[in-house]
Amino acid sequence: MTTISEIAQKAKVSRTTVSRVLNHHPYVKADKRDAVLQAIQELQYVPNFNAVHLSKGRTNVLGVIVPKIDHPFFSQLIAGIGEVCNRYRYSLLLHQSNNDLNQELHFFNQLKYKLVDGLLLGSAISPPHVLDELSNYGKIVCCEASGCDKMASVSVNHEAGIQLALDHLREQGHQNIGLCIGNAKSGVGIKRAQAFFQYQQNYQLGWNASWYFDGNYTIEDGIQVARQLFRQSHRPTAIVVGSDYVAAGILYEARIQGIPVPDGFAVIGFDNQPISEVVELSTIDQPIVELGIMAAELLFLQLHDQQVSSTNQLNLKLIQRKST
Repeated sequence: MTTISEIAQKAKVSRTTVSRVLNHHPYVKADKRDAVLQAIQELQYVPNFNAVHLSKGRTNVLGVIVPKIDHPFFSQLIAGIGEVCNRYRYSLLLHQSNNDLNQELHFFNQLKYKLVDGLLLGSAISPPHVLDELSNYGKIVCCEASGCDKMASVSVNHEAGIQLALDHLREQGHQNIGLCIGNAKSGVGIKRAQAFFQYQQNYQLGWNASWYFDGNYTIEDGIQVARQLFRQSHRPTAIVVGSDYVAAGILYEARIQGIPVPDGFAVIGFDNQPISEVVELSTIDQPIVELGIMAAELLFLQLHDQQVSSTNQLNLKLIQRKST
Protein backbone atom coordinates (compact mmCIF):
# COMPACT_ATOMS: atom_id res chain seq x y z
CA MET A 1 0.00 0.00 0.00
CA THR A 2 1.33 3.38 -1.02
CA THR A 3 2.23 5.72 1.84
CA ILE A 4 2.25 9.51 2.14
CA SER A 5 6.03 9.36 2.42
CA GLU A 6 6.29 7.62 -0.96
CA ILE A 7 4.00 10.23 -2.54
CA ALA A 8 6.11 13.03 -1.04
CA GLN A 9 9.32 11.44 -2.33
CA LYS A 10 7.99 11.02 -5.86
CA ALA A 11 6.46 14.51 -5.99
CA LYS A 12 9.57 16.02 -4.37
CA VAL A 13 7.59 17.81 -1.69
CA SER A 14 7.21 17.47 2.06
CA ARG A 15 4.82 15.09 3.80
CA THR A 16 3.00 18.17 5.11
CA THR A 17 2.30 19.34 1.56
CA VAL A 18 0.93 15.93 0.60
CA SER A 19 -1.32 15.97 3.67
CA ARG A 20 -2.59 19.43 2.77
CA VAL A 21 -3.44 18.33 -0.76
CA LEU A 22 -5.23 15.23 0.50
CA ASN A 23 -7.27 17.35 2.91
CA HIS A 24 -8.07 19.99 0.26
CA HIS A 25 -6.13 22.72 2.05
CA PRO A 26 -6.45 25.96 0.06
CA TYR A 27 -2.92 27.25 0.64
CA VAL A 28 -0.81 24.98 -1.57
CA LYS A 29 1.04 26.30 -4.62
CA ALA A 30 -0.47 25.11 -7.90
CA ASP A 31 2.70 23.43 -9.16
CA LYS A 32 3.16 21.46 -5.93
CA ARG A 33 -0.52 20.46 -5.88
CA ASP A 34 -0.23 19.21 -9.47
CA ALA A 35 2.92 17.25 -8.63
CA VAL A 36 1.24 15.59 -5.67
CA LEU A 37 -1.89 14.72 -7.67
CA GLN A 38 0.27 13.28 -10.45
CA ALA A 39 2.19 11.15 -7.94
CA ILE A 40 -1.07 9.94 -6.37
CA GLN A 41 -2.33 8.83 -9.77
CA GLU A 42 0.89 7.11 -10.77
CA LEU A 43 1.29 5.31 -7.44
CA GLN A 44 -2.45 4.43 -7.36
CA TYR A 45 -2.78 5.74 -3.85
CA VAL A 46 -5.94 4.79 -1.91
CA PRO A 47 -6.63 6.68 1.35
CA ASN A 48 -6.86 4.73 4.59
CA PHE A 49 -10.33 5.82 5.68
CA ASN A 50 -9.92 4.24 9.10
CA ALA A 51 -7.08 6.66 9.73
CA VAL A 52 -9.06 9.54 8.25
CA HIS A 53 -12.06 8.82 10.47
CA LEU A 54 -9.82 8.39 13.51
CA SER A 55 -8.25 11.79 12.92
CA LYS A 56 -11.67 13.41 12.54
CA GLY A 57 -13.17 11.64 15.55
CA ARG A 58 -16.05 10.05 13.62
CA THR A 59 -16.65 6.97 11.52
CA ASN A 60 -19.68 7.96 9.39
CA VAL A 61 -21.21 4.66 10.52
CA LEU A 62 -24.32 4.03 12.62
CA GLY A 63 -24.85 0.79 14.50
CA VAL A 64 -28.25 -0.92 14.36
CA ILE A 65 -29.21 -3.87 16.52
CA VAL A 66 -32.30 -6.00 15.83
CA PRO A 67 -33.35 -9.45 17.07
CA LYS A 68 -34.02 -10.83 13.56
CA ILE A 69 -32.90 -9.29 10.28
CA ASP A 70 -35.39 -11.33 8.24
CA HIS A 71 -38.40 -10.44 10.40
CA PRO A 72 -40.77 -8.25 8.31
CA PHE A 73 -41.09 -5.62 11.05
CA PHE A 74 -37.35 -5.17 11.43
CA SER A 75 -36.61 -5.28 7.70
CA GLN A 76 -39.02 -2.36 7.24
CA LEU A 77 -37.53 -0.56 10.23
CA ILE A 78 -34.05 -0.94 8.72
CA ALA A 79 -35.37 0.37 5.39
CA GLY A 80 -36.51 3.57 7.10
CA ILE A 81 -33.19 3.96 8.93
CA GLY A 82 -31.29 3.29 5.71
CA GLU A 83 -33.24 5.96 3.86
CA VAL A 84 -32.01 8.61 6.30
CA CYS A 85 -28.44 7.25 6.33
CA ASN A 86 -28.28 7.48 2.54
CA ARG A 87 -29.37 11.10 2.77
CA TYR A 88 -26.55 11.89 5.21
CA ARG A 89 -24.03 9.62 3.42
CA TYR A 90 -23.66 7.33 6.40
CA SER A 91 -23.21 3.57 6.42
CA LEU A 92 -25.02 1.02 8.61
CA LEU A 93 -23.36 -1.64 10.74
CA LEU A 94 -26.16 -4.15 11.35
CA HIS A 95 -26.17 -6.74 14.12
CA GLN A 96 -28.65 -9.57 14.69
CA SER A 97 -28.93 -10.39 18.39
CA ASN A 98 -31.40 -13.31 18.26
CA ASN A 99 -32.74 -11.91 21.55
CA ASP A 100 -29.50 -13.03 23.20
CA LEU A 101 -28.40 -10.74 26.03
CA ASN A 102 -24.71 -11.59 25.56
CA GLN A 103 -24.95 -10.76 21.86
CA GLU A 104 -26.44 -7.38 22.72
CA LEU A 105 -23.73 -6.60 25.26
CA HIS A 106 -21.03 -7.64 22.79
CA PHE A 107 -22.35 -5.31 20.09
CA PHE A 108 -22.65 -2.42 22.54
CA ASN A 109 -18.83 -2.35 22.51
CA GLN A 110 -19.06 -0.91 18.99
CA LEU A 111 -20.29 2.31 20.57
CA LYS A 112 -18.11 2.05 23.64
CA TYR A 113 -14.92 1.77 21.57
CA LYS A 114 -16.03 4.45 19.07
CA LEU A 115 -16.37 2.04 16.13
CA VAL A 116 -19.74 3.66 15.34
CA ASP A 117 -20.88 7.25 15.79
CA GLY A 118 -24.22 6.32 17.30
CA LEU A 119 -26.51 3.39 17.98
CA LEU A 120 -30.10 2.58 17.07
CA LEU A 121 -31.84 -0.13 19.08
CA GLY A 122 -34.51 -1.82 17.00
CA SER A 123 -35.39 -3.90 20.05
CA ALA A 124 -33.39 -4.78 23.15
CA ILE A 125 -33.78 -7.06 26.13
CA SER A 126 -31.04 -5.41 28.20
CA PRO A 127 -32.50 -3.82 31.36
CA PRO A 128 -32.90 -0.03 31.49
CA HIS A 129 -29.96 0.50 33.88
CA VAL A 130 -27.61 -1.21 31.39
CA LEU A 131 -28.87 0.96 28.53
CA ASP A 132 -28.54 4.10 30.66
CA GLU A 133 -24.93 3.18 31.42
CA LEU A 134 -24.29 2.56 27.72
CA SER A 135 -25.57 6.05 26.89
CA ASN A 136 -22.52 7.47 28.68
CA TYR A 137 -20.41 6.28 25.72
CA GLY A 138 -22.37 7.90 22.90
CA LYS A 139 -25.70 8.81 21.38
CA ILE A 140 -28.44 6.16 21.30
CA VAL A 141 -32.04 6.15 20.10
CA CYS A 142 -34.35 3.28 20.98
CA CYS A 143 -37.09 2.26 18.52
CA GLU A 144 -39.42 1.20 21.31
CA ALA A 145 -40.34 2.49 24.75
CA SER A 146 -37.18 1.66 26.70
CA GLY A 147 -37.89 2.88 30.22
CA CYS A 148 -34.50 4.62 30.17
CA ASP A 149 -33.85 8.09 31.54
CA LYS A 150 -30.82 9.00 29.42
CA MET A 151 -31.79 8.16 25.83
CA ALA A 152 -34.41 9.26 23.34
CA SER A 153 -36.97 6.78 22.10
CA VAL A 154 -39.47 6.52 19.27
CA SER A 155 -42.36 4.15 19.70
CA VAL A 156 -45.90 3.46 18.71
CA ASN A 157 -48.71 3.57 21.23
CA HIS A 158 -49.02 -0.17 21.83
CA GLU A 159 -51.55 0.31 24.61
CA ALA A 160 -53.81 2.16 22.18
CA GLY A 161 -53.24 -0.55 19.58
CA ILE A 162 -54.32 -3.29 21.97
CA GLN A 163 -57.39 -1.25 22.91
CA LEU A 164 -58.28 -0.78 19.23
CA ALA A 165 -58.05 -4.54 18.71
CA LEU A 166 -60.08 -5.45 21.80
CA ASP A 167 -62.73 -2.79 21.22
CA HIS A 168 -63.18 -4.02 17.66
CA LEU A 169 -63.53 -7.65 18.75
CA ARG A 170 -65.94 -6.72 21.53
CA GLU A 171 -68.07 -4.85 19.01
CA GLN A 172 -68.28 -8.11 17.07
CA GLY A 173 -69.62 -9.82 20.21
CA HIS A 174 -66.43 -11.54 21.46
CA GLN A 175 -65.89 -11.90 25.22
CA ASN A 176 -63.35 -14.76 25.27
CA ILE A 177 -60.21 -13.44 23.57
CA GLY A 178 -56.71 -14.95 23.49
CA LEU A 179 -53.34 -13.24 23.10
CA CYS A 180 -50.28 -14.23 21.05
CA ILE A 181 -47.13 -12.07 21.08
CA GLY A 182 -43.49 -12.29 20.05
CA ASN A 183 -40.70 -11.54 22.50
CA ALA A 184 -42.29 -11.25 25.95
CA LYS A 185 -39.12 -9.61 27.35
CA SER A 186 -38.89 -6.77 24.83
CA GLY A 187 -40.39 -3.36 25.42
CA VAL A 188 -43.08 -4.03 22.82
CA GLY A 189 -43.96 -7.42 24.27
CA ILE A 190 -44.18 -6.07 27.80
CA LYS A 191 -46.34 -3.11 26.77
CA ARG A 192 -48.74 -5.23 24.74
CA ALA A 193 -49.16 -7.90 27.40
CA GLN A 194 -49.65 -5.37 30.19
CA ALA A 195 -52.22 -3.44 28.17
CA PHE A 196 -54.08 -6.60 27.13
CA PHE A 197 -54.46 -7.93 30.66
CA GLN A 198 -55.39 -4.51 32.00
CA TYR A 199 -58.18 -4.14 29.43
CA GLN A 200 -59.16 -7.79 29.94
CA GLN A 201 -59.82 -7.02 33.59
CA ASN A 202 -61.45 -3.65 32.89
CA TYR A 203 -63.81 -5.17 30.33
CA GLN A 204 -64.35 -8.31 32.45
CA LEU A 205 -63.46 -10.56 29.54
CA GLY A 206 -63.24 -14.31 29.94
CA TRP A 207 -59.77 -15.72 30.43
CA ASN A 208 -57.79 -18.95 30.63
CA ALA A 209 -54.00 -19.20 30.90
CA SER A 210 -53.95 -21.64 27.96
CA TRP A 211 -55.13 -18.80 25.70
CA TYR A 212 -51.78 -16.98 26.03
CA PHE A 213 -48.79 -17.59 23.72
CA ASP A 214 -45.41 -15.85 23.36
CA GLY A 215 -42.16 -16.37 21.47
CA ASN A 216 -43.97 -16.58 18.13
CA TYR A 217 -42.67 -14.86 14.98
CA THR A 218 -43.43 -16.89 11.83
CA ILE A 219 -46.28 -18.42 9.84
CA GLU A 220 -45.16 -21.84 11.11
CA ASP A 221 -45.41 -20.56 14.70
CA GLY A 222 -48.96 -19.43 13.97
CA ILE A 223 -49.89 -22.88 12.68
CA GLN A 224 -48.63 -24.45 15.92
CA VAL A 225 -50.50 -21.88 18.03
CA ALA A 226 -53.71 -22.65 16.16
CA ARG A 227 -53.28 -26.39 16.62
CA GLN A 228 -52.89 -25.91 20.36
CA LEU A 229 -55.92 -23.63 20.51
CA PHE A 230 -58.21 -25.79 18.43
CA ARG A 231 -57.48 -28.86 20.57
CA GLN A 232 -58.93 -27.11 23.60
CA SER A 233 -62.47 -27.99 24.61
CA HIS A 234 -62.97 -24.46 25.94
CA ARG A 235 -61.16 -22.09 23.64
CA PRO A 236 -61.51 -18.36 22.91
CA THR A 237 -63.69 -17.15 20.06
CA ALA A 238 -61.04 -14.66 18.92
CA ILE A 239 -57.35 -13.88 19.33
CA VAL A 240 -55.14 -10.79 19.19
CA VAL A 241 -51.82 -11.60 17.48
CA GLY A 242 -48.71 -9.42 17.64
CA SER A 243 -47.59 -10.26 14.08
CA ASP A 244 -49.48 -10.50 10.80
CA TYR A 245 -47.31 -13.45 9.76
CA VAL A 246 -48.19 -15.44 12.88
CA ALA A 247 -51.83 -14.47 12.39
CA ALA A 248 -51.66 -15.70 8.77
CA GLY A 249 -50.48 -19.08 10.08
CA ILE A 250 -53.44 -19.23 12.45
CA LEU A 251 -55.84 -18.44 9.58
CA TYR A 252 -54.23 -21.14 7.43
CA GLU A 253 -54.68 -23.80 10.10
CA ALA A 254 -58.26 -22.69 10.74
CA ARG A 255 -59.02 -23.25 7.06
CA ILE A 256 -57.30 -26.66 7.10
CA GLN A 257 -59.39 -27.72 10.10
CA GLY A 258 -62.61 -26.40 8.61
CA ILE A 259 -63.16 -23.72 11.25
CA PRO A 260 -65.07 -20.80 9.70
CA VAL A 261 -63.51 -17.35 10.02
CA PRO A 262 -64.74 -15.05 11.46
CA ASP A 263 -67.97 -16.82 12.53
CA GLY A 264 -66.20 -19.74 14.22
CA PHE A 265 -63.01 -17.94 15.15
CA ALA A 266 -61.80 -14.34 14.63
CA VAL A 267 -58.21 -13.18 14.25
CA ILE A 268 -56.65 -9.71 14.33
CA GLY A 269 -52.97 -9.04 13.72
CA PHE A 270 -50.47 -6.21 13.99
CA ASP A 271 -48.34 -4.25 11.49
CA ASN A 272 -50.46 -4.29 8.29
CA GLN A 273 -47.80 -6.25 6.44
CA PRO A 274 -48.51 -7.09 2.75
CA ILE A 275 -49.51 -10.63 3.72
CA SER A 276 -52.41 -9.25 5.77
CA GLU A 277 -54.10 -7.98 2.62
CA VAL A 278 -53.47 -11.26 0.79
CA VAL A 279 -55.16 -13.36 3.52
CA GLU A 280 -57.79 -10.68 4.24
CA LEU A 281 -56.59 -10.25 7.82
CA SER A 282 -57.85 -7.46 10.05
CA THR A 283 -54.83 -5.75 11.59
CA ILE A 284 -53.52 -2.80 13.55
CA ASP A 285 -51.56 -0.64 11.14
CA GLN A 286 -48.36 0.84 12.53
CA PRO A 287 -46.03 3.08 10.45
CA ILE A 288 -42.87 0.97 10.66
CA VAL A 289 -40.80 2.70 7.97
CA GLU A 290 -41.72 6.08 9.44
CA LEU A 291 -40.60 4.79 12.84
CA GLY A 292 -37.15 4.01 11.42
CA ILE A 293 -36.96 7.38 9.68
CA MET A 294 -37.85 9.31 12.83
CA ALA A 295 -35.41 7.32 14.97
CA ALA A 296 -32.52 7.94 12.56
CA GLU A 297 -33.38 11.63 12.23
CA LEU A 298 -33.36 12.01 16.02
CA LEU A 299 -29.97 10.32 16.22
CA PHE A 300 -28.48 12.61 13.58
CA LEU A 301 -29.83 15.67 15.40
CA GLN A 302 -28.11 14.49 18.57
CA LEU A 303 -24.86 13.81 16.73
CA HIS A 304 -24.96 17.48 15.70
CA ASP A 305 -25.47 18.53 19.33
CA GLN A 306 -29.13 19.42 18.97
CA GLN A 307 -31.68 18.77 21.71
CA VAL A 308 -34.46 16.30 20.99
CA SER A 309 -37.55 15.16 22.85
CA SER A 310 -36.83 12.11 24.99
CA THR A 311 -40.17 10.47 24.19
CA ASN A 312 -41.66 10.40 20.69
CA GLN A 313 -44.75 8.43 19.74
CA LEU A 314 -46.54 7.49 16.51
CA ASN A 315 -50.23 6.66 16.21
CA LEU A 316 -51.88 3.41 15.09
CA LYS A 317 -55.10 2.66 13.23
CA LEU A 318 -57.41 -0.31 12.71
CA ILE A 319 -57.66 -1.94 9.28
CA GLN A 320 -60.77 -4.16 9.18
CA ARG A 321 -60.88 -7.09 6.75
CA LYS A 322 -62.66 -10.46 6.61
CA SER A 323 -60.93 -12.19 9.56
CA THR A 324 -63.08 -10.29 12.11
